[in-house]
Amino acid sequence: MKLSLAGWSLNEQFMRARNGLRLLDFPKVARRRFGLDAIEPNNIFFESTSQKYLLELKKCARDEGVHILNIAVDEPFDMCDGGWQGRRAVNGYAWWIPIAAELGCKAIRANSGGGHIKAFKPTHFQTCAENFAALAERARPLGVRILMENHWGLSADPDRMLKVRKLSGNAFDFLADFGNWPKEIPRYAALKKIMPHAHAVHAKIYKIDARGRHPAFDLGRCVQIARTAGYDDYLGIEYEGGGNQDSGVKYAIRELRKFI
Repeated sequence: MKLSLAGWSLNEQFMRARNGLRLLDFPKVARRRFGLDAIEPNNIFFESTSQKYLLELKKCARDEGVHILNIAVDEPFDMCDGGWQGRRAVNGYAWWIPIAAELGCKAIRANSGGGHIKAFKPTHFQTCAENFAALAERARPLGVRILMENHWGLSADPDRMLKVRKLSGNAFDFLADFGNWPKEIPRYAALKKIMPHAHAVHAKIYKIDARGRHPAFDLGRCVQIARTAGYDDYLGIEYEGGGNQDSGVKYAIRELRKFI
């Protein structure tokens, strides 16, 4: 396993109104500030999607020897919706497929949707599966995978994720996040369920206590679950602990390297 840097770890820097971090500088920051050779940008941090901009971003990454692994895409449309609304959701996410391919990314992350649904019915699972299958069909010719992250809505439960994946004909894979499960979901058991189908991992890091520990959950246990499932790719650091984000990322690197 190796470590990569998810763009959300530095979200405050990206979204700073004045002198904010540019995505074009992200490869240099990952390499020179943190010593990492791979990044996972969020789509909301792209200043442009023009061919000129993408070529410049590729050059910035190549000059630093940094890989762009995937794009975490957030769209306002819902993949649990049917009809024209579902087609709009598929089209919204599909916009990022050729962008990912141009940048040499392996995958894009698409949200399951369903945050507005209080009780999931069979039709919701079927609709979400059909939309993800349609999205995967558009990604396949360009060699890009579609990933569903355990995030919110439908994907807040591992059994629901697995059900949709099966209904889609296993058309997509998972981005397994160590920390996103709601309190009522047993974290380690849930991670074990989805990890065999994970193509990427977010090593979520929350608040660090005064003694320099990570009390929210056992990072080492999560890494071991990934290893037992046969995962041997990048762990994408996603720091969400507040305070100084650079310090949080450096803590994450130090802690995670103990286990890999």
